Amino acid sequence: MRGSRMERQDAVRPLVHSEPVVTRPLPTPRAPRALNAAPDVEACRTPLADLCADCDAVTLLPPLLPPGEGYLRHVCELDAPLAVFDLDDTLLDGDCSGMWMRWMAACGWIEDVEAFMALGEQQQAEYHAGTLDIHAHVAHLLSPLIGRHRDEVRHEVDDFVEEMVMPRLLEGGISRLAEHGEAGHRTLIISASMHHLVGPIASRLTADGALATHPAFDDNGCFTGATTGIVTFREGKLAALDAWLASADRNHRMPQTLWGYSDSHNDLPLLERVDHPHATQPDAPLRALAESRGWPVVDWRLSRQLA
Repeated sequence: MRGSRMERQDAVRPLVHSEPVVTRPLPTPRAPRALNAAPDVEACRTPLADLCADCDAVTLLPPLLPPGEGYLRHVCELDAPLAVFDLDDTLLDGDCSGMWMRWMAACGWIEDVEAFMALGEQQQAEYHAGTLDIHAHVAHLLSPLIGRHRDEVRHEVDDFVEEMVMPRLLEGGISRLAEHGEAGHRTLIISASMHHLVGPIASRLTADGALATHPAFDDNGCFTGATTGIVTFREGKLAALDAWLASADRNHRMPQTLWGYSDSHNDLPLLERVDHPHATQPDAPLRALAESRGWPVVDWRLSRQLA
């Protein structure tokens, strides 16, 4: 039988969070701007359109809304720089999949908790060693959800994100994400974790998008244990990013500049793609590579401890 919300929280917290719960500031959406009567050509970042929906030259509508009738989106919005963030051990102090496994156990969704967690720990070690079978890992993560309705799971995810994830966000990483947004950059979270976890977290952080592996559902809206679309791991993250940029309904063009942040050597394909790669709390292989290539190395865990 599933325990109460308080019982689940008490069961999970000792395993995933030993520090006091701290409410950390989150980025807020940019405020609407007043409509300018005419564009300031000298202030415009790129002189390729008469009017711009989101630049210093013409500020007419909230950036996330379409331009008004008679106005054109400026090429500087379409080509805005893009900052791509990994989630686990980059923005988050920990692995949200491992934390979610413990939450599912506290919900009573796992029959043999000891065996389930042991396999999860083995797969985590394989991830760090670069030998993980991602398809086996995803199947393991989804197995307790088979037959459960998406609304039931979403309810638990909402509580999980609020109670277990938000207090473990690294303030330095959240500040960096907000700085990119304030500079007019698009922000995107790409994670090897499942989308039913990553999507709500990205929404709380006001990121422009979230790319993660999507679970499959049957006609009744229940988890099947399978996935659909791109598995966002290693080269899969790059494929998902390319698909996101090429999506016809987004009207996006390739950004002027790509920034990337990750902690893992598994994300090397993505970091090698961007113009400004950053190693964040890097594992040993990524740290060595970053130092040899002169990439910035940042440790947001250290800044959290000093705060």
